[in-house]
Amino acid sequence: MLQVKRIINSIFTSNTYLLYDERYSYCWLIDIGDYAKVADALPQGVEIRGVFLTHTHFDHIYGLNELYNAWPKIIVYTSESGHNALYNDKTNLSRYHNCPIIYEGDRVKILGDGDIIELYPDIQLTSYATPGHSTCSLSHEVANNLFTGDAYIPGIKVVTKLPGGNRIIAKQSIEKILTLAKGRVVYPGHGDSILEA
Repeated sequence: MLQVKRIINSIFTSNTYLLYDERYSYCWLIDIGDYAKVADALPQGVEIRGVFLTHTHFDHIYGLNELYNAWPKIIVYTSESGHNALYNDKTNLSRYHNCPIIYEGDRVKILGDGDIIELYPDIQLTSYATPGHSTCSLSHEVANNLFTGDAYIPGIKVVTKLPGGNRIIAKQSIEKILTLAKGRVVYPGHGDSILEA
């Protein structure tokens, strides 16, 4: 059975999520902030196979190179514009935080709307394009869970003033997310999870 562990990061209290199933010896991440916290939360003997990014803003990727150095075979899953931002510290905003990040790895898989990845033999992840907060925003559906990043944070207005943000597109994405979220647990990029009725 899939388990989800929330890790609250030190920068802007962004969330990283650890997804694992005790039947298997590997796990997955949604976003990556404080790698040391992830390492502490990792079940004994479990390896990290990959990380699914909700978007490539600094507070959701700043632990990526530490993750890569610890697990050099990991695959990073992101959108096409997210892929470009991994290698551009201006686009991923890390330059403006005095912590420029250029991803050191090259095992990046681009996801589009409706793409499906098998996490475990009986558990799949489906990605959905949900731009507006960022051009690269993706939401990821796994079983009865929906990981929305900053495209939808319950009770909080979506930030669209950063580069690549668009208020009209964000509104369309929220409508899409709310349709997907019905009856599911929503795990946002910041704050607590919520079960959408």
